[in-house]
Amino acid sequence: MLNLRRLHHLAVIAEEKSFLKAALRLNLTQPALTRSIQTLEESLGLQLLNRAHDGVSLTDAGHRILPRALQILGDAESLKREAQQLVGVDSGHVNFGVGVFPAEAFLTRLLIEQVQEKPGLTVDVDIGNWQRLRGKLQRNELDFVVALTHSLPPPADFAVHPLPTQRFGFFVRQAHPLLGLDALAQRRAMRQYKLIGPVLPNQARLALQEIYQLQHHEELPVGLSCDSVAVLRSVMLSSDCVLFATHEAMCASLPVEPCVALPHVQYAAAQALATSVIHAQGRVLSPAALWLIGKIEQVLASAGP
Repeated sequence: MLNLRRLHHLAVIAEEKSFLKAALRLNLTQPALTRSIQTLEESLGLQLLNRAHDGVSLTDAGHRILPRALQILGDAESLKREAQQLVGVDSGHVNFGVGVFPAEAFLTRLLIEQVQEKPGLTVDVDIGNWQRLRGKLQRNELDFVVALTHSLPPPADFAVHPLPTQRFGFFVRQAHPLLGLDALAQRRAMRQYKLIGPVLPNQARLALQEIYQLQHHEELPVGLSCDSVAVLRSVMLSSDCVLFATHEAMCASLPVEPCVALPHVQYAAAQALATSVIHAQGRVLSPAALWLIGKIEQVLASAGP
């Protein structure tokens, strides 16, 4: 019998090109996932996957079936959202993603206010880099995402709603050796210190390559890539590493333990970087999701370095 769960399993396997990786992502055993696909193939009377020692690929029939399966899964999500709209804000459910630095700037305050104002609203939050969250949006696993997308713009089939901008900078501990240098010396000496920050898309690496005046972005002195602002901040405050982060994210930590933005080095993308709410084009957001987006706008508008 055809069911949504098995169609979802097919979609994940097609993306991962591996039963093992798909099983891990789905939190299933590999034999259970294999049985699920076998049952789907038997119910359709078609072989959907080619299984080989070097991976899994779609058969011709699989290539024909997958787009329809994705459409069915999307329709099911739309039906679920329409049902949630009938529930309303006070007892609805919102599943959204947020980028690493935007999360640091607004998420804690947002969720405190949400719990105080709408305690019956259920919220699931996925914090990560835009590359990963974009994939979850495309699979209809999130209602929307809040992210900095200047170095990796959303595809054309996404709707983008601008939020207050954020600003990147380079941060060091107090009394860092770079702080005693003039503008030219500071820029030249930066490459002597390890750079730490989030997992960077290629366009951001190219911008940093220009700042560091290097021949290739692979020469960047990256010492740590991590999508945890708390970890990055702790490493920066305990070392001579230079942290690449937003002013808004660092502002939240200043009352606890101050850090200093390098005064003579500016990120190539300038001071205003777009922060946006992104969701699938044509997706009808529930009243609960719209209420939460409104709260995000309020919190970001009142935040600042």
